[in-house]
Amino acid sequence: MPVIETQGLKKTYGSGQTRVEALRGVDLTIHTGEMVAIIGPSGCGKSSLLALLGGVDLPTEGRVLLEDTDLASLSDDQRTIARRQRIGFIFQSFNLLPTLTAAENVALPLELDGVSRAESMQRALSALSSLEMEARAGHLPSEMSGGEQQRVAIARALVIQPALLLADEPTGNLDTANSQRTVALLKKLVASGDQTIVVVTHDMEVAQQATRIIRLRDGMIEHDGPPNQETPELDASGQESPDGNTADDTSTSDSLQDSKR
Repeated sequence: MPVIETQGLKKTYGSGQTRVEALRGVDLTIHTGEMVAIIGPSGCGKSSLLALLGGVDLPTEGRVLLEDTDLASLSDDQRTIARRQRIGFIFQSFNLLPTLTAAENVALPLELDGVSRAESMQRALSALSSLEMEARAGHLPSEMSGGEQQRVAIARALVIQPALLLADEPTGNLDTANSQRTVALLKKLVASGDQTIVVVTHDMEVAQQATRIIRLRDGMIEHDGPPNQETPELDASGQESPDGNTADDTSTSDSLQDSKR
């Protein structure tokens, strides 16, 4: 059974002259153990697709099936529970609460789900330890580097043992060394065989580390295949280069950052 599947997925905003077709019939199946990178030019539909995969938004037409459950068939409260229990989110800006320690940030999703404080902290410390961050468990975000904050954010996403991990530009605010470390960590999670990750990125070096690359254009899938095939590259400036390279659209953090509420 696929972890996440879309069938005839369409998303339209506005009406009349302001009508925008963000997605125009996307059929997509992602299985356990895949790391899928989604790329494409500005306005191609990446933001809309990620929001729909995460159950943050609902499709105009079509279905999003998370572990064979149609997210649109759930009530608002049921979708919130599904996100909180089955989908982990990693954001470009980390989105750690500044007044909480690393361990408290990681434990928060569990406590919101009714897990006791003691068990939540125990599981949080275990998640941090798995990412070699146990020494920073008592530190506030302001006392950690960007790379350390991102690892805490990844631990927070993993602590719920999600079926699906959605990463929105996870290396966007990191230097080269920390970017490489973050991507290596994501690959390690996938290599374990039981984690599924979808990454939205404008960085082709990141995308090429995935097991599969999906390129969107004009709300449709233009390319879907393994890395190192003939895939249009994206330049780092976010602009189309003379040879046809294009860059990613605006980060989806704003649309997803409140998704656990």
